[in-house]
Amino acid sequence: MGSDPGQRPRRRLICMPHAGGTASTYGTWPGLLPQDLAVYTAQYPGRQDRFREPPADSIEDMAESIASALDPFSRDPLVIFGHSMGAYVAYEVVVELERRHGPVVDLLVVSGVIAPHRKGAGEVHKLGDAEFVAEVARDNESFADLLVNPDLIEVLLPMIRDDYRLFELYRPTDPPAVHARMLATGGRTDPDVDHDGLVSWGELATGDFEAVTFPGGHFYLVEGEAALVGALAERLPV
Repeated sequence: MGSDPGQRPRRRLICMPHAGGTASTYGTWPGLLPQDLAVYTAQYPGRQDRFREPPADSIEDMAESIASALDPFSRDPLVIFGHSMGAYVAYEVVVELERRHGPVVDLLVVSGVIAPHRKGAGEVHKLGDAEFVAEVARDNESFADLLVNPDLIEVLLPMIRDDYRLFELYRPTDPPAVHARMLATGGRTDPDVDHDGLVSWGELATGDFEAVTFPGGHFYLVEGEAALVGALAERLPV
């Protein structure tokens, strides 16, 4: 998880990457947000500086570890953001922080995915390499060029496959509602989740809930980064 230099920030934004994503995913966000907001990104095990660590057993286990890292910030204005698989990690982090400290998260932002109790089963992670690569490239075009390189496939494919395993096996039957304000965001042409899918997150919100869509597909937050970050900035805790 990244850190902010200098004096203690007034507000914090914690970001959770998508399946196959790394801490660098949100590297440009600090320059688009207020200076008193520190931006951190979780680094999942099994990639970059954590490459030699074994993968997490479940999204819940990963979220518990992240929540422990955030314990010192529980009295600060706190925003948690996650995209796709990261949205489930973000939700579970909020659940765990609220279990430990009460309603300490000001805003939970879940992006590009249906609410967990509404998601169906999936077995993409069980596909053979060729079929799996094609499915990954369908969801994320940025992987398409990387996954034609045999050396990169050897390094990246096991990590990405394991993330898909975590994503597909995560199916809580009775997930608790959270007290944090909740914003669900997504791309208007995302083939995997429509506006109603985003609205399903409202069933897990006990407080204010809002669903907002932006131009683009599943990775709308890449081409529409400024629009999404601007919408977050408008909703930050004061």
